[in-house]
Amino acid sequence: MDIYRQKIGFLLHYEEAMIIKGIFMDLDGVLLDSFREGLRRIQVICAIHEIQFTRETRSNLFHNWGLPGIELLMTCLDISESLAKRMYVDWEKYDREFPPPLIPGAREVLVWLRRNGFKSALITSRHRQNLLEILDRLDLEREFAVITSKEDTPGYHKPDPRVFRHALETLEQQGIQKNQCIFIGDTPSDTVAGHNAEIETLVIQTGPYLLEHITQYPVSLGNILRSIDDLPYWMEKHHEGEFKELF
Repeated sequence: MDIYRQKIGFLLHYEEAMIIKGIFMDLDGVLLDSFREGLRRIQVICAIHEIQFTRETRSNLFHNWGLPGIELLMTCLDISESLAKRMYVDWEKYDREFPPPLIPGAREVLVWLRRNGFKSALITSRHRQNLLEILDRLDLEREFAVITSKEDTPGYHKPDPRVFRHALETLEQQGIQKNQCIFIGDTPSDTVAGHNAEIETLVIQTGPYLLEHITQYPVSLGNILRSIDDLPYWMEKHHEGEFKELF
């Protein structure tokens, strides 16, 4: 068993209650149905730039999903950085004009968290301007106490645990400690990032994380949720505190 699995092996049987105050979450795949839609959009952009999109391309994207956009395109399409940057501009424009749809129940969960006094923190590698335009179109910005974008974490991305630094420091100013937070992701690299940061980690199956990943990227079976819509029920079981209203 490698060091990573030894470090988090106890999580496979984690069932204890905890005081929860902060909810860290990814945007794409957790709140936005942008995984499969993202694959389709990359295929369209490849056609525009006359780049072949094959089954191997799709497989590479599937297994590397979670990398920052430009790096993802360079790695999976085997293209230059300059071309990847041009394609990423097109991808961001596509998302601004036609934001990926919300995962069913995502808006209701965010509102429920806010009404119950929990602080939601968004952790994403999207550029801030693009991110804010999407949140504005979806009328979601008000639901987050902290928004962390690419500009807030220069030089690193998940699974580097430093991606949480900005959000942790902001919530600490509000009296919320790391051991009172949970993280919700949707990719294998999200699970590594959460565990490296020593934050209780949940994974949503509306992204590329599959049950077959559990051997290499272990997560408590109880922490694998079908979608963000199941989060309130998980919290009712694990939060050692009162709720102002049930979901």
